[in-house]
Amino acid sequence: MQPSSEELVIVVTGANGGVGFGICHRLLVQLSSPRPSDAKPYFNVGRDVARELAIPERSPDAGVTIVMACRDLKRAQDAREKLYRLLDQHISKLRKGSDECKYASAFRKSVRLDTEKLDLSSVKSVLDFGRAVSQKYEHISHLIFNAGTATFSHLDILGFVWDLLTHPIDAIEHPRRNIQVNGVLSKDNLGFTWQCNVFGHYVLYRSVQSLLAAHARKTGAPARVLWMSSLDAEPLFDPKDDWQLTKTLHSYNASKYQIELICSELERRTVEAEEEGRASSWPELVAPHGEFHHYIVSPGITSTNMSTLLNIPIPGWRYLMLTAFLIVRFIGSPHVLMSLYSAAVAAVHLALVPLQAIPTVRNTPHISPADIEYPSWHSFYRKFTNRRPRVLALRFGAENDRWGNDHPGVMAVPVWEEHPDAGGDAAGEVRAAISEVLEGGGGRDIGWGPF
Repeated sequence: MQPSSEELVIVVTGANGGVGFGICHRLLVQLSSPRPSDAKPYFNVGRDVARELAIPERSPDAGVTIVMACRDLKRAQDAREKLYRLLDQHISKLRKGSDECKYASAFRKSVRLDTEKLDLSSVKSVLDFGRAVSQKYEHISHLIFNAGTATFSHLDILGFVWDLLTHPIDAIEHPRRNIQVNGVLSKDNLGFTWQCNVFGHYVLYRSVQSLLAAHARKTGAPARVLWMSSLDAEPLFDPKDDWQLTKTLHSYNASKYQIELICSELERRTVEAEEEGRASSWPELVAPHGEFHHYIVSPGITSTNMSTLLNIPIPGWRYLMLTAFLIVRFIGSPHVLMSLYSAAVAAVHLALVPLQAIPTVRNTPHISPADIEYPSWHSFYRKFTNRRPRVLALRFGAENDRWGNDHPGVMAVPVWEEHPDAGGDAAGEVRAAISEVLEGGGGRDIGWGPF
């Protein structure tokens, strides 16, 4: 079989630290192998995909560029150098003279790590980023929307300790004691958390949409957009007057659920257009003929610098947190990951596995929100005891066993029954916000077409 010469250009937001760094690290290690383990079909999609598909081996010099989109270019450059060192360390551990070592060495010569400035709290920065990458690259194969933030003020320590003692797994998987503040606005006068987590990524997607379509035309393979959600995703906002999440005291949780709403709506319309053999009813927003697909991913629970936003005044609190993570993982939580590399397993799997091996709501009817045990303080608690819930989308998350062996997992995101059309409404809100920002900024010309 001829090796695949498909060139990959992968954009990762927030790549200088946390899960974004872990994604870049895992991509480098996986793609330096002729047979990446993360590219192998893992889920049951109703047929033996691994047997049906003849997955071509990538040529080591086919070309891989990872674009590290970061707010701080100095930190991005430091992360870039560290990633190269980690790749070199990985290659040095391979058996000299083996096929794997030869492949990885050839890959090392061709791989590129580029850094680009991106501040998601500034529409101007996002548009500048879009213009910069459009000038540098002919196409983009993957967008991985990892960056995110929260307006935490502090941790309710006594409440968290109580939850940890009485409901240890729920306290870690669905924490309710991370206190957030509301009313925080960005320099564009938009809800800060909403702009950084939802709106900024949506604008970025729109600004490089033509590059995603160019990848499909060039290679015949659809591009992929991965939207980073969270186990914390929850519809804790009023869709009547708080789409920008300035009133809710749970803007982080709500922003992650909005991501799921928008991603599922974009993918639904893409598949609809594919199956009906016509351009999408939203041709300016989604792939007109299935040139790219949207997926929801989650890193599970892992230690990142976001925890510093909780302003915990206890010496050595990070070690205490890691100890709690280890205990909770050992007693049964599959969602607690002790390394950033492991937390990246779902995102990298979704990036590399053949599309036919990715479950959908349609081909996995056995995956249900009713399978999830929500804690008593969750808005979905006991919502599905008397009826089978409708599924909005699938969320692919990083999981591991109690010994730390990682693997991708999947869970169903339920439809928000009180607002079943919220997906279309969410997309409409970001479109309206784009128009408002552009009008306020003198009508910037970004070449998009109608909103």
